[in-house]
Amino acid sequence: MEGLGGLMRGANDRSESVGWRPALALGAALMACAGGASAQDTTRGVNPADIDSRLDVVFKQVRLEPAGRLDVLTFKYDYKLNAHWGLSAELPTVSRLAAPGLRVTGNGDLFGRARWIVPAGDWTVGAAVETVLPAATNDALGLGKVQVNFGALAVKPLSRQMLLAALVKHSSGFAGERDRPDFTNTEVRVLPVILLSKGWAVTGEWRYTAEHRSGLRWQRTEAGLNKQFNPTWAGSLSYARDHGDRPDRGTVTAAVKYFF
Repeated sequence: MEGLGGLMRGANDRSESVGWRPALALGAALMACAGGASAQDTTRGVNPADIDSRLDVVFKQVRLEPAGRLDVLTFKYDYKLNAHWGLSAELPTVSRLAAPGLRVTGNGDLFGRARWIVPAGDWTVGAAVETVLPAATNDALGLGKVQVNFGALAVKPLSRQMLLAALVKHSSGFAGERDRPDFTNTEVRVLPVILLSKGWAVTGEWRYTAEHRSGLRWQRTEAGLNKQFNPTWAGSLSYARDHGDRPDRGTVTAAVKYFF
């Protein structure tokens, strides 16, 4: 699997400043919602074990190493079947890659997931299966492979205000474009969540990814701030950095969430 960091080599300062505008627009929408929101005692969508029916609109900007930028606007839909089962679909609807000599705009690959969650004493455990279809309109915006991925989740409350989640995911890309290499990845994630008052929550993530065929290894650290504006609307803002064999110069993500 070829990383974007290995493909991209630079973008000019003007294009990087323009790329922040969608994030600023989403940030302004979050502030407007916060200004008119009533206080909420709970924050939905921060516990990885929660199953909800919701629509997320997510803008992400990745500043590539050593230079360059990737802007992605994603729509994600989750549907709650019952207390234990949920489905979701996700499409990076507009992706824009900018670098000297390479400017690409289009959509990314299509993701579909099924999740199963069940309480187990003080723990909540679950499993998921994910399929990815190579729907990207350009090679630089997707991996070009059909994927079948599996995940396992465990969540443990440490107190009334804090919980800790751990997730393991194995990904395999094995069919699709013949000129693109197959791949297998294993990903380990640790996610602490701190629940604050009035609908606020702080989230974190440490992620370790091993790409088995290439031998590449990289890590991600992320911190986020979440706010439940009212029972149906929420938002989040986060910052992440990738290190190791596939580093970047930072990723900013802003999301607005509507719960049905």
